Amino acid sequence: MSAAPRHFPPPLPYPPPEPAGNTVPRFHKLSFPTFDGKEDPLGWLNKCEQFFFGQQTRYADRVWLASYHLTGTALQWYLILENDTGRSTWEEFRGLCQQRFGPPLSTNHLADLARLPFTSTVDAYMDNSSHWCDPDGGTVSPSP
Repeated sequence: MSAAPRHFPPPLPYPPPEPAGNTVPRFHKLSFPTFDGKEDPLGWLNKCEQFFFGQQTRYADRVWLASYHLTGTALQWYLILENDTGRSTWEEFRGLCQQRFGPPLSTNHLADLARLPFTSTVDAYMDNSSHWCDPDGGTVSPSP
């Protein structure tokens, strides 16, 4: 006796078509995190993008949905930003949020070097360190 063939519906096209109207679809039970501006926003922004992917959120709804979940200082910042510049794209919002609440994106190592205390001259350092080099061009450990 042979088993009856199973019929499966065809797979959905990926990505699914945009839903009609101004609704935010819910495909999975996911919670959207809030952000108050007290910590680095990178983790929150990445969670937002995971939510958008999982819920297949329309591109046009991303900033609105993220801004709805801002609280405290972050919400005040966003309200001023939106009043001054209008609604941003997701990439603009992400960059501005990182710029306002995140750590510096780069460190100025030259400025760190300039803040070091100088206790002698370069010539004195070179004279003192020349005995570390052996005659064959290698280096030896400095003696204490």
